[in-house]
Amino acid sequence: MTHGRTIAVIDVGSNSVRLLLARALSEFAFEVIDEERYDARLGEGQDGGDLTQDGIERGIRALRIMGGIARSFAPDSIAAVGTEALRRAPNAAEFLERAHAEAGLDVRILSGYDEAYCGFLGVVNSTNLREGHLVDIGGGSLEFMRVEGRALADVKSAPLGAIYSRERHLKSDPPTSREIRSLRKSVRQNLKGAQQHPVLFGTGGAVRNLARIVRLKRGYPLRRLHGFELTRRDVRRLASQLSRVSTDDRRKMPGVGANRADILHAAAIVIDEVMELSGAQSLIVAGQGLREGLVWQELRRDHALLPDVRHASIVGLGRANGVDELAAEPLVHAAAALFDASRELHGLEQRDQDLLVAAARLSGIGMHVDYYNRDRHAEYLVHSGDLHGFSHREIVMLAALVRWSNTGTPDLSPYAAIIEPDDPRRAAVLAALLGAARAIRRRTPSPVLDIDARVKRRMLQVRLAGRVSLEAEAYELERQQKRLEAVLKAPVVIETRIQEPVFA
Repeated sequence: MTHGRTIAVIDVGSNSVRLLLARALSEFAFEVIDEERYDARLGEGQDGGDLTQDGIERGIRALRIMGGIARSFAPDSIAAVGTEALRRAPNAAEFLERAHAEAGLDVRILSGYDEAYCGFLGVVNSTNLREGHLVDIGGGSLEFMRVEGRALADVKSAPLGAIYSRERHLKSDPPTSREIRSLRKSVRQNLKGAQQHPVLFGTGGAVRNLARIVRLKRGYPLRRLHGFELTRRDVRRLASQLSRVSTDDRRKMPGVGANRADILHAAAIVIDEVMELSGAQSLIVAGQGLREGLVWQELRRDHALLPDVRHASIVGLGRANGVDELAAEPLVHAAAALFDASRELHGLEQRDQDLLVAAARLSGIGMHVDYYNRDRHAEYLVHSGDLHGFSHREIVMLAALVRWSNTGTPDLSPYAAIIEPDDPRRAAVLAALLGAARAIRRRTPSPVLDIDARVKRRMLQVRLAGRVSLEAEAYELERQQKRLEAVLKAPVVIETRIQEPVFA
């Protein structure tokens, strides 16, 4: 994959037409440089099969707009795809011909399986999903997938998207109890035989909208929806609340998108029934899906599945913010060496070391924004950036480490609803270790050739060797010494020496 390659993806869905523009950052990461959506409602009124003329006109106008925006970036390629509305429309050829003639776009209609696979790629390449289920609900269709060993094991595709579910079953406003039972029955019939698994991820605009409502109700301390977890009780309650009121009243509810007020209750009912069938007690939101999966296919071809989501994400966020991952490796080595050497003092686990290493790779990301407030900017970038494969708790911890690595004690009190009871201590220890590692790698390139850290008689000894004087590194370590001693509850001894060159 060529660094800097730009890809445009246009998703012609039953509810909206959406554009995503992405630029490659590395072999394993890309950044979004623009996006747009047009609520074309292509599938609206399609109960008889044909696309309506109004729907076609809205869809063609959307494609003209999306095509124009995409071409302004001179992308290396444009991939335009259609989903359920075009799959089932007898007059789809008319739309495709007009798309080519009037918008200059060749729209490829995805099969149900291909749509599911692209959604699967987008989710698996941005989460820690290895085993469980994935539900992708759009305007026209629902794809219910079983994932085994990060591979797509089974797909059930059904016309249970929010628009079709409302038009076929929820004809009253608000719907009657009988209509709701009819929709739930349709979900059970279409997904008959689905295996049960406690893990369920969800993607699509309706899933994100439901999460936004719950986040507002909870007063949740993070703004990110990717990785947000809705409980079964949350979804059941939303399905009931949204179905009891009219579209106008639904539109007034905090968090309900104006463009989804007439269909969101249908999506909530479908998702609630999916959770019942799958045995899931929670739904984890995946902020990426079909469009991102198409980007991965365009950029990585036959190797679209990323081997390591976390590492790819760390490298991508670093590169997007001016950090060279190779230049960060000496700091990573120093942080890992200090963690390993002091294990018997801090008693932390491998997952804690993984967070420390990730924080070391990201510790310089705030520099390009403002040197003098770099730590605060780094914290913000970790909170708001495209970090994938990490839970919200882990993101809070990572942000705390990059924010407090130089001085002070991490303040996790705003995130009490997310963190674990022992996390304040963990964060304090890891931040101090990262601060000490940054002191060891004070200069670039670092003159430190060897780090010998070990615990003797409940005392941490740190010996540094270099071919020049390491007075600068010793000075920085002395500034970190009291903090390190406080969190480890042990004395810290620092020694430096000049290492004589060895001749053969």
